[in-house]
Amino acid sequence: MTSLQGRKILITRDASQAGSLKEKLADLGGDVICVPTIAITEPPDWAPFDKASARLPEFDWVVFSSVNAVSRTADRLSHLKIASDALNSSRLAAVGNQTAVAAAVYGWQIEVVPDRFQAEDLLERLLKTEVGGKRIWIPRALEARPLLVDELRKAGADVLETPVYQNTIPYENRNLLRDVLLNGEIDWVTFTSSSTVTNFLEILGDHFSLNQLPRLASIGRITTQTLEQHGLNPDFTADPQNLDGLCQGILNSESQPSQPQ
Repeated sequence: MTSLQGRKILITRDASQAGSLKEKLADLGGDVICVPTIAITEPPDWAPFDKASARLPEFDWVVFSSVNAVSRTADRLSHLKIASDALNSSRLAAVGNQTAVAAAVYGWQIEVVPDRFQAEDLLERLLKTEVGGKRIWIPRALEARPLLVDELRKAGADVLETPVYQNTIPYENRNLLRDVLLNGEIDWVTFTSSSTVTNFLEILGDHFSLNQLPRLASIGRITTQTLEQHGLNPDFTADPQNLDGLCQGILNSESQPSQPQ
């Protein structure tokens, strides 16, 4: 099969980020439906970020672990009337190509980008730069995996993390999500982060049988681990671990029989 013609695909990522994946799948002929399982909102307090931004020249590195972190950082710097290119006084790192592309829009010169979209690979690349004694600023989600910060600190880095957004669960999408899954004749559900998995299941609630789910597509190893922790087995884990790999994985899987959940 060379296209996704006739296939209905559900996207679960935040509405502000769904467009790029929707476009890629639609270009392949897919019929795409978006039901966000993540809503991006303001952090509870901007004070930690504002204090850090006033100290920009002190940081050796600024590290972005998501596209949302990039856009929220840029918006807040603009609000504070700090020129975006002030960030280039530090060395910059991004978790993956999409995050690096988002940063380039603001003129930020990303130096370190791992091949795979996950914190483990970003950490590996950063550790090779000898981070001991370096000051590292990580603007990120309010609740994020601690691995990156913990391991950088173990390596001797002085790490400051400040929230620039928080992920909330849009429970108002519950009826829509259930209806789409029960009556929409969906062929695939895509998951682009662990949060999309946990929020998806939280929104569905206990009264929805997971046996009714269609084929599942995972963007990466960590997302797959989260699915498996909930007793769900994706048809594949994207390789490379990005949106292109996710789309290609669906194309490849369409020529194979679906795996039992």
